[in-house]
Amino acid sequence: MQWEREKGKFSKTLPQPARRGPAAELPPLSVAALSPCYYHQVFSLPRIGMRLTSYFSCPVLAGLLLLFAVPAAAIEIATGSMLGPRYGADRFYVRGGPSADWSPTYAGGRFRGKVRGSLALVRVTQAIFDDEWLKERPFDPGANTDRVIERLDVYKQHGVGGIVVGLQGGNPRYESESNGVRRGVSADLGEKAGALVSAYNPDGSLKPEWTARLDKLLEAADQRGLIVCLVLFQQDQDEVLESPEAIVAAAGNVARHLIERDARNVIVDVADAWDEPEGRWDHRRFVPRYVEYLIRAVREQFQHASFSLPIGASSGSGMLYPMSLARLCDLVLLQGDGRTPSEKLARSKQFKQYGRPVLMVSDSNGAGATNAELAREASIAQAYLEGAAGWSFVPALTANRFPFDYELADSAVFEDSWPTDTRHRAYFRAMLEGIARIVLRRPPSTSGKGKKR
Repeated sequence: MQWEREKGKFSKTLPQPARRGPAAELPPLSVAALSPCYYHQVFSLPRIGMRLTSYFSCPVLAGLLLLFAVPAAAIEIATGSMLGPRYGADRFYVRGGPSADWSPTYAGGRFRGKVRGSLALVRVTQAIFDDEWLKERPFDPGANTDRVIERLDVYKQHGVGGIVVGLQGGNPRYESESNGVRRGVSADLGEKAGALVSAYNPDGSLKPEWTARLDKLLEAADQRGLIVCLVLFQQDQDEVLESPEAIVAAAGNVARHLIERDARNVIVDVADAWDEPEGRWDHRRFVPRYVEYLIRAVREQFQHASFSLPIGASSGSGMLYPMSLARLCDLVLLQGDGRTPSEKLARSKQFKQYGRPVLMVSDSNGAGATNAELAREASIAQAYLEGAAGWSFVPALTANRFPFDYELADSAVFEDSWPTDTRHRAYFRAMLEGIARIVLRRPPSTSGKGKKR
């Protein structure tokens, strides 16, 4: 196979499939322990324009200039492990241009000191969604992206630092009762019964309609100083690609596209829940078996670029991260769906040994949108934003259920007995107000009493 013949580009031998294993007993990583490819990426600093010797003389001014305070300024994201020993290895850093200095995220007087170097995200994986097989009801992909862009300012006002977006969408939650669509979410099911949601053609080339929506969203986020965590491959849709060679080609094509458009405000999540054991990955489970190879394929594209991006792959709900994967990643991406608060906190402490930012990119324990769930989810958000390096809110039955609703309720107050749609909109606002209280010294004024509709 071509991907086997070309493996010499990245290493002398094709990496063994990443193994799941205990997260404890893992020693801290040093820069010297990294693979030759990554070591070259870190220390070729003149090539990627990173300056290790400069610090802002005024951290407050740095934060105001670089993060969330200057709507028209471009923004670049990196991790401390990418920048060198003078930076906090497990923190996020940003700068306002290739010649600017790096400053921790959430630096400055507007933000609470405990979240310095962290990142709060909202998971809107369907922001550039298009199901080419959907016939049951009309859907305008461009208008859907526009609706996300319209809400970015509101998210930012509440201390949100970015969004999570998928190039193969996510589960659109088709349900005949809620949205009138009765079909599965896998391309394996075919045109009559399944879904075709992918930015890729079968050969791995990129679809112009998808990249147009992506570019528009990236630009809008960049103008607001927001980060986009971009998910490359999704279970149930990797079968759209015709072969492992096409999967590798698709990963490289995305990286080259980001380089060509100078998209520096991106975190790359190579594969969503790469290690889920349920067997939903196709091509003989190529993605989970060779996730390390895909990470190298993406990183290789930046060898001669003027910048680099943080690259990782998100774990499944088991929240396991093998050493072989951590050696290649710039950050630890986790999914905590269905895990208890104690399990999530334990994992965050264990993975701090890696010397990487620990970012929870999916945590949909608020699917019921009850007040009890709100309290638990807010406590996890605070623990990860203050004690790890970031957390993502998943508005499951609003922004991630077809036809996708990105609006907030007028009030964050709700009762558990209210209708589902009304309750989830209020829950969305309540979680954003909770994030604001964690991140901002002076959060926006809280909303008034809720109204049952």
